[in-house]
Amino acid sequence: MIRSFNPFDLVRLAFSGVGRLPNLAKPHRKLAPARLCMTEVLSPRPLLGMAPRRYTCVQTRGLKIKGLALAQDLGSSTVWEINSLASAPESRNSITDLLNGLTLDAGRKGVDRLFLRIVDADPCRDGVSAAGFSFYLRECLYRRDLSGTLPTELAMSGLELQPVTRGNEFSVYQIYNAVFPFHVREAEGQTLEHWKQTRARNWQGRNAGQFLVLHHGQVIGWAGAREQGRLGYFNIMLRPGAPVSFDDVLPLVESRLSHLDTLLCLVSEFATPLMVALESRGYTLVEEYSRAVRKVTASIKRPSLVPIGAE
Repeated sequence: MIRSFNPFDLVRLAFSGVGRLPNLAKPHRKLAPARLCMTEVLSPRPLLGMAPRRYTCVQTRGLKIKGLALAQDLGSSTVWEINSLASAPESRNSITDLLNGLTLDAGRKGVDRLFLRIVDADPCRDGVSAAGFSFYLRECLYRRDLSGTLPTELAMSGLELQPVTRGNEFSVYQIYNAVFPFHVREAEGQTLEHWKQTRARNWQGRNAGQFLVLHHGQVIGWAGAREQGRLGYFNIMLRPGAPVSFDDVLPLVESRLSHLDTLLCLVSEFATPLMVALESRGYTLVEEYSRAVRKVTASIKRPSLVPIGAE
């Protein structure tokens, strides 16, 4: 049975064993944990207005919980991402059932798009597709363990990072449009506002930031960086035909995270030059992911009056 999470499930979770199951969902802010994080499921913070809105559904059998799916908003009430997805291996078709139940209730809450990232080779992929999710992007996670402090490198003359503000965020959107193909932009948002909603929380927070990459005052790229414990996440986009390379920009971004133990970069499949630059600096490919989207609501065309002769 698939249903909404309720207060009585707090007791059931204690003896259900769900907490020992692997978390199949890999949201951008929690790529590292391999198992379901029960503190996230049980946290009262969303109820107190201290965290993003979220919704949880469970799969039950008798008094036990056999599976769980949790989604929360990314940057608006209409765009959500699945943060937790776990199911007992003996439960046939449970992933599909959980995602269908979650999607149904998300639609009732006014959600328009639901995103999910999983490990590319995960067997649950078929179940995700059966629930109506479309895979549209592959990503590679690169890792570099820092043994001490990164060597100080002189930045290229005229190259600098400037914080992204409301006044210049359209420049980032233009770079995104130039870098990513149409089918990705179609999934993540073809307008500035829709695109912001899918990425807003990835680079927000006390230890996070977004930066324009400037070359002699001209915007040529974007970089995002954030800290998570002793891990440092970052990413970089460069406008096609930019006068500098990723090898030039990487030292600037790394310097902001050089006090941490490990650096991680999640690279889209289209950013081959960035992958080459990372590998040349000692980064190792540690995992490959697939990102999927489910359109929860459908646009309805209504009859309307137009002037005679209008095309």
